[in-house]
Amino acid sequence: MSTALLATKFFAPPRPAHDVARPLLTQRLDAGLSRKVTLVCAAAGFGKSTLVSQWAQDCPVPSAWLSLDGDDRDPHRFLIYVAGSLESVSHTVGVGLAAMLRGSPPASVETVLTLLVNQLAKVPGRLVLVLDDYHLAASAAVNEALAFLIDHMPAQLHVVIASREEPAIALGRLRANGQLTEIRQQDLRFGLEEAAAFFNQDGDVRLTSAQVQALEARTEGWISGLKLAAISLHQHQNPQSFIASFTGSHHFVQDYLMEEVLHQQPEEVQAFLLRTSVLDRLCGPLCDAVLQTQGGEHILHQLDRAGLFIVPLDSERRWYRYHHLFSELLRQRLGHREVVEPLHRRASQWYEAEGLELEAFQQATLAQDITGALRLIEGKGMPLYFRGVTAPVVHWLASQTPATLNRHPFLWVVYSWSLLFAGQPAQLEDKLLAAEAALPGRPQDARTADTQGQIAVLRAWLAVYRNDAKTIHAQASAALALLNPENRPARTAAQCALGVALMFRGERARASVAFAEVIGAGLASGNVMFSAVAGTALAGIQASQYQLQAAAASYREAIQMVGDPSHVLGFEAHLGLANIVYDWNALDEAQTLALLCSALVHQAKSQTEIGADLLQARLLSAQGEDTQALALLARTHGLNTAGPLTDRLREAADLQVLLLLRQGDVYAAALLAQAHQLPLGLARSLLAQGQGLQALEVIQGHRRRVESELRTRDALQAMVLEALVLHAMEHLDQALALLRACVTQAQSQGTIRLFVDEGAPMQTLLSQLRDDKGVAGHVAQLLAAFGTQTTQQPVAPQTAASSHLPLGDFSSRELEILRLIQQGHSNQTIGERLFVSLSTVKWHNQNIFAKLDVQRRTEAVARAIELKLL
Repeated sequence: MSTALLATKFFAPPRPAHDVARPLLTQRLDAGLSRKVTLVCAAAGFGKSTLVSQWAQDCPVPSAWLSLDGDDRDPHRFLIYVAGSLESVSHTVGVGLAAMLRGSPPASVETVLTLLVNQLAKVPGRLVLVLDDYHLAASAAVNEALAFLIDHMPAQLHVVIASREEPAIALGRLRANGQLTEIRQQDLRFGLEEAAAFFNQDGDVRLTSAQVQALEARTEGWISGLKLAAISLHQHQNPQSFIASFTGSHHFVQDYLMEEVLHQQPEEVQAFLLRTSVLDRLCGPLCDAVLQTQGGEHILHQLDRAGLFIVPLDSERRWYRYHHLFSELLRQRLGHREVVEPLHRRASQWYEAEGLELEAFQQATLAQDITGALRLIEGKGMPLYFRGVTAPVVHWLASQTPATLNRHPFLWVVYSWSLLFAGQPAQLEDKLLAAEAALPGRPQDARTADTQGQIAVLRAWLAVYRNDAKTIHAQASAALALLNPENRPARTAAQCALGVALMFRGERARASVAFAEVIGAGLASGNVMFSAVAGTALAGIQASQYQLQAAAASYREAIQMVGDPSHVLGFEAHLGLANIVYDWNALDEAQTLALLCSALVHQAKSQTEIGADLLQARLLSAQGEDTQALALLARTHGLNTAGPLTDRLREAADLQVLLLLRQGDVYAAALLAQAHQLPLGLARSLLAQGQGLQALEVIQGHRRRVESELRTRDALQAMVLEALVLHAMEHLDQALALLRACVTQAQSQGTIRLFVDEGAPMQTLLSQLRDDKGVAGHVAQLLAAFGTQTTQQPVAPQTAASSHLPLGDFSSRELEILRLIQQGHSNQTIGERLFVSLSTVKWHNQNIFAKLDVQRRTEAVARAIELKLL
């Protein structure tokens, strides 16, 4: 379910061969580490990236670098790369978040940011995140995501933003709170001394102070302008005449210099520059494929050595990019000279051959190659949207006219699948109608039949959202009759929909068989998403039949299939597992899962949201916070209206009745139970009003009904309440016999909270089974659980000041770095020996120092020797 990230986006630009030291600015950057954000903001070519890159390399705090571009305006892609950048340095921060963002539908931005902040909060040391060229990604949604991160991030993180434009975040508040360091265009301008050092450092061009002053004034200290001037000066015998003609406004100077540089290159280099400008990133083989020539790598290295506005993206200098301003000029001029679509088409073919399907697809769209783009979307038997890649596909299809889509009717189907997996089912109906309208009149061949079959599958899943078992079954059955036997992804989706229809009809045994078959077929074909869907549904059936151990295992397998709770069914799996571990009284684990479900609530439908709130309310009640639990339930949408409720709303209402009765509000509890005809709630409220016989009649009728429906867990809950009613009616022998049966059934599944949540009356009744040999062991567990908030005892953390530190506390990489530190190697040398970045070495150093409770390398070595780690 994953696609490769462009690792070159995580490399800071290498230090220029002839850099100019800027100690005042680096001191300001150092001072900014004590604040939340550093903003380096200036127009193009003022040296923002160079300054920050040099500072980051020299700074002792590890830094995660991210070079942004226009494709990162999508907040999910932006966060995928933010997570990837942080993970490339820390190996813990950002882990798992990319999978959530690629899910179907993807996790919400706020959800992922919440988890990212939680991961950062656990980091022992400091970390810098550099967002370079932020203006290219600064959409409203990305600005909102960045603002959320800055507002909530822990002190461990410092964010550096390099941008041409001021980002639309709350800079005023940061400034007022003393949390913002700013380096602006005026600060970045080269002064006379810096300009002189720049021009005279290599000795090839010697300018007088007056000449430097003239260029500095005319470029307003614009570093790229000065660099372009330096390149042009190499081509002029008379610097004075060149400088005299070097006039005009800032933009005029920019145009003049670029024209001068470009036209000074040999024809073959000019052609190379112009035609490869269609690429956001360049390497030799890619350039050769696009230009249908040889020698691209040699030219790139030549341009690199000449400093011709080309930026290396990795330490091996295999991948490059052009300076953005230079690239824009080249593309503009190329568009006036030739058609660019063939260049994009060849780039797409190269990316596809290299296995970079998403990049190949994007180049195919730029080439206006609809056939090629569609082929790449469909993949090799497993379409992109079945692997969670939906945003680029939806974006491209949204840009096409209806006439274009009508000429390729299957694109409407692709659009529908992508919207379904992106969590936007409301938009499907129009797309499916358009697909059906475009199909009549076309030859009734196997391809058309398969397209009609996929439309039927999509309609079946639309019916799932409406709980319409009849339509699900009809559409899924029709789909299987139409679909190509080799179309495994769509056939698996249809089979899964049939399982859902059976489940909705109460045919749980047949549904379980269907889901098991879907899981096997899905895993065999690589359709992991629908395997996870079926696994989650199967676990739900097992839980309803009171097979808690099997259900928990199924939920965990579904979570593992997804990789992360990245879509609604990911939430369902976590929520189902949370309810089981709550029943086992593992309250710490349940609380962790509940927080995760709540953090992801924006990705869930209404029932999932209610389920998360319901679980939180139960946990609050278990901690003695009944008032807070009631307040949370009172906000639950749908409980304040009369009429039938969904299963989860019914559970929430039953809990509300129980809590109201505990607080003595019998009248409100009875009204709520009566309004929604809640059997459990009615029995409780009747008992509270002294109407034991009526309460017994209600609960026994409810028990018979759920037993007939094979809802074993619900039947057990009814039996527990029935035992309490019998006890209140002073039928002690019957109550104990029934309770003994309940405990016997419960102990095999480890159930605890089902009894403990009933409170003191249950504690009293259970105490009379304390010596019953058949159930004494589990009764002892139940009685011990009354009044406790968790079954897990806190463990005192081991500190570095302990007499010894287990070797297992250190990773193999940390021990390896410790040995290299002992040998006297610098951080840079360690990185080169281990083939990792300097920031990664710094990150490991921070972790090592924290574990050893030291501040310096020498102290770390001494402490490690003392602990026999070295």
